[in-house]
Amino acid sequence: MMKSWKLAASLATSAAVLAAGTVPAYAGNIFLTGHDADFHNTFGSGSAAAALTSWVTFVKNGSILPVLVFDRDMGSGLELSASLTALGFANVVVDPSLAFSDSVFDNSLYSAFAVASQSTCGGCDLLPSDVANIATHSSAIAAFFNAGGGILGLTAGTDPLGYAYVPEAATNAGGFPPSFGYVETAAGLAEGLLAENGDPTHNFFSTPGTGGLSSAYQVAEVNGTDIESIFLKSGTITCVGPTCTVSSGVPEPATWALMLAGFGLIGATMRRRQKVAVRYAF
Repeated sequence: MMKSWKLAASLATSAAVLAAGTVPAYAGNIFLTGHDADFHNTFGSGSAAAALTSWVTFVKNGSILPVLVFDRDMGSGLELSASLTALGFANVVVDPSLAFSDSVFDNSLYSAFAVASQSTCGGCDLLPSDVANIATHSSAIAAFFNAGGGILGLTAGTDPLGYAYVPEAATNAGGFPPSFGYVETAAGLAEGLLAENGDPTHNFFSTPGTGGLSSAYQVAEVNGTDIESIFLKSGTITCVGPTCTVSSGVPEPATWALMLAGFGLIGATMRRRQKVAVRYAF
């Protein structure tokens, strides 16, 4: 019968095969939008409530942990936090105008973090300086995301760096979006991501892969040819040595080949072990 140390050696060999190439690990979900659903939900918009619920559900990705909310009172209360509470999502607020440590990005405490809309929407909560403060914690945010934490970003308004806190490039294309005409794409509907209609909105996005927006994103919502919301699902963090990149979806074929080779070694080892055990049984 195969000795246990031989099985362990085979498993170690399989692990080495995987480690020798590009090794994938699945990360969290990201949803970014030009809508300020936090503001409109506060004032009773049913469309904002339904859309915001779908977006938060997506970034939480089945977790029961609360959402970490970056929000502050600019005169209308904590619009994002109050909206999430009204919609049944437990949340904990951090004021991004104040100093805070990397330790707030804790996957054992929070399922996702959400950034409130910027004040250039005409009544929202955050200033560009607040969002810039969040972005200074890029290493902690990347670790949070890599461990499965989700990210929700509402409108950046006129701030060109309004999404600088996400771990995969997302720039604000600006623009002056209308209030109606938004429809979900097939990809967005497949994830249950709803469009928001009837409420003024505040920025568009470029086509993924152009204008500084990573090709890892998919389009969730459009108005004609204009892109209003984007998402990244189950991001794959692929590392070669110290260099890591993010892409969305399943690993590349070459990565799958490495993985399958490793699993094949494990499977072959187990089959040999079973055959020997049967022979000895008789």
